[in-house]
Amino acid sequence: MMGILEKRCFESVSRRLVRAVVIAFLFFLYCEVIHYCVVLLQCTWPSLPVSSSPRGHSKGQLKVMFIADTHLLGFRKGHWFDKLRREWQMKQAFQTSMVIHKPDVVFVLGDLLDEGKWCDDDEFNYHVSRFKSMFAVPQGTELHVVSGNHDEGFHYMITDHKHLRFERSFDSPSVRMLRIKNNIFVLVNSMAMEGDHCTLCTAAEDQLQKIATKLAQLRNCGKRSSSDDSCSEFQGIQYTKPVLLQHFPMYRQSDSVCNTEDSAPPEEKNIPFRLRYDCLDQRSSNQLFSLLQPRLVVSAHTHHGCYLVHPNGVPEWSVASFSWRNRNNPTLLLARIDSNHHVVSQCFMPKESTIMNIYILGGIVSFLSLFWPSSGLGRRKKFW
Repeated sequence: MMGILEKRCFESVSRRLVRAVVIAFLFFLYCEVIHYCVVLLQCTWPSLPVSSSPRGHSKGQLKVMFIADTHLLGFRKGHWFDKLRREWQMKQAFQTSMVIHKPDVVFVLGDLLDEGKWCDDDEFNYHVSRFKSMFAVPQGTELHVVSGNHDEGFHYMITDHKHLRFERSFDSPSVRMLRIKNNIFVLVNSMAMEGDHCTLCTAAEDQLQKIATKLAQLRNCGKRSSSDDSCSEFQGIQYTKPVLLQHFPMYRQSDSVCNTEDSAPPEEKNIPFRLRYDCLDQRSSNQLFSLLQPRLVVSAHTHHGCYLVHPNGVPEWSVASFSWRNRNNPTLLLARIDSNHHVVSQCFMPKESTIMNIYILGGIVSFLSLFWPSSGLGRRKKFW
């Protein structure tokens, strides 16, 4: 008789343990996979005004995703579990976004790596390989990056070698113009905007001048007869004001003008920005505005979101960090752009605090399930 009772007791405990493990696994599955889908499904692409779009206009629209400051950890900073956790979160969020939102192009606005400015070539190549694996894009989606201060170093730390290895690894020169679906993007290395006539800065400013000249020619050719021989190289290309993409924000005194949901906390907003460290200086900002005449600026670097309109009427969005190591609620930007218009919306990732609360709830439920009767109601009635 005792043997039977012991066997039943063992079976009951085993069933309760299995039930607790299953409940814990389901909570884990939700937090690490399903929750990302639930949150990202709430983000939608913004819509351009129909009244300003001609018939068939949607065919020329471009769906653009902006992320920044992924800061893939190296071997010097952070715990191994911290590194594992953050990389899983970013990969899961990014790849889920690719499946749900299917952007035409993704721009990563600097600080892809956390220790690119310190590491040797072997370590750098290892980090680059990890980044390309985590942020792989599907066929039909383009990915372009600009350099950040953690990728090459601030201006005073940059060497030709550091600059060239990043440029080769990501096809990211200091200044680059892209034309995608009749939309023009100019990508600029913020650390090359120091204005001190160094080799890097001189080359970047020369390239900016060439792009400005080409944009002016394209703009003028749009006003001339199509038979003008001087415009033959621009046939079939429509002029549109470019979108300027860079790591540093344009000159601003602080984040006090920023009021997006992911802007800096109140205690940080009024801290003055350090020029060429927290943002571009006024000279470089004016130079970019004057040469490129952009219709939109998108930047990063501060790890906080921001939206402002500069005195010349040009709007600027700063995208917050995409890493949960820097924020409880990382964000990305979704933009719909055509040759004449653009509209931008923010997309928030799962909050770290929410995930932790769900895990705590899951732990409590799993623990309490150990004390739930393991037999069915019918069997209990029969026993009594």
